Amino acid sequence: MLKIMLYAYHERKDISSRTIEKNCRRDINYKYLLERRKTPDHATIARFRTKHFAKCAEQFLSQMTQLLLELDQIAKTESFIDGTKIEAAA
Repeated sequence: MLKIMLYAYHERKDISSRTIEKNCRRDINYKYLLERRKTPDHATIARFRTKHFAKCAEQFLSQMTQLLLELDQIAKTESFIDGTKIEAAA
């Protein structure tokens, strides 16, 4: 479920639980992440987001950013917001 949520947030098209459920039924990328498991319904996705993902999302994404910095995949000199490149002057 965590893989599906992270992929949905990565796409940023529409992250409603109903849309994620629809994508799990139709999109090959979501099906791959499900690993032949049954498609979760929108209520299950919403419960997971509220009970588990919301609590760890900030810390998890912060750790992921730190890892990407250590691997030189991103730089501290630039920020990206919705695909817009903004120079940072810190």
